[in-house]
Amino acid sequence: MYFEDYESGSVSYYFRMMGTYALMGGWDGTYIVDITTNPSNPELVSFVPGSTSSHRDIKTYQNFMYIGTEANMPDPDLYEQGEYYVQPQGIQVIDMTDPSNPVEVNEWDGVVESHNIMEADGYLYVIGSQSLFSNDGEIEAWGIDDLIILDLNNPSEPTKVGGWSDGVYIHDVCIYEDVLYGCDLYNDNMYAFDISDKTNPTVITIWPGIPKSHSCWVSEDGGTLFTGSETTGGHIMSWDVSDLSNIGFL
Repeated sequence: MYFEDYESGSVSYYFRMMGTYALMGGWDGTYIVDITTNPSNPELVSFVPGSTSSHRDIKTYQNFMYIGTEANMPDPDLYEQGEYYVQPQGIQVIDMTDPSNPVEVNEWDGVVESHNIMEADGYLYVIGSQSLFSNDGEIEAWGIDDLIILDLNNPSEPTKVGGWSDGVYIHDVCIYEDVLYGCDLYNDNMYAFDISDKTNPTVITIWPGIPKSHSCWVSEDGGTLFTGSETTGGHIMSWDVSDLSNIGFL
């Protein structure tokens, strides 16, 4: 039996009837930590290796864990031997039925790297994929888009059902019902997408004013959006999004 996960900073939490686990992205993979049995002394119970990377993002759906990574660092063992090889990585699919023995059952290979992933209502949204080919040029990112939508109807085999591209680097997203908010990092903008048709996400509106638009979250009633800026001295800003034709700064 499973519960939903939630995310705090760069750590996701995975709930099962027998306890709570922190899912922590590291340079070399994902660490699964038991934080229930002895909360004052968390225990590492398992590890899922992945491409060496400065960023790793983790979400869960049912009893599966999905891991995206920027795959942007050379393999350390090969590097010591004088070979610069960056291992490409799509979205790892991990069966978490037994958190102490996670099983990698699949990897969605439509991208060779990604910055962030988000799950909502049985769909996985992949963003921050910019590379058309792996570092060595051998593998093509056949499923790349600025915004990628994967169907998790079969959780072990994510399937791309839609995408959107306009040359925009979307750094983070959050979702309320059929609206997806996306952070346009390099143009200081926010996007609101209509995702009611997962095969054809469309832009509802774009608004400026968020320096280095980094992250976002929407209130439980869907009326307020909070944005964060990736700048020194950056701000948390709040926006009235109850009427998407008239966004208001709060």
